[in-house]
Amino acid sequence: MLVDDLGRLQGIFTDSDLARLFEHRRDGALDRPIAEVMTPAPLTIPLGTRVADAVELMKRRKISELPVIDGAGRPIGMVDITDVIGLISREEAEQIAEAA
Repeated sequence: MLVDDLGRLQGIFTDSDLARLFEHRRDGALDRPIAEVMTPAPLTIPLGTRVADAVELMKRRKISELPVIDGAGRPIGMVDITDVIGLISREEAEQIAEAA
């Protein structure tokens, strides 16, 4: 997560961003400032959002990371799909996979 001088979230650089650089053969971008290759103004959720709501948003938008921000727009955490997977049972995971 990248922030401005006041600590407000300005962008995010994820494994998906890195994969896109390689996919589009933009290896040279790895030597560029992160601000040039990050996802600016990423989708976020406010502190206090229910996990189920965060997961639904991630599913709907097909994203695997979701920054959590406070009321001033400062990042305080990140919901990552791998963390969420650890919270559900195998049976629930199979039901989700069947529904997708």
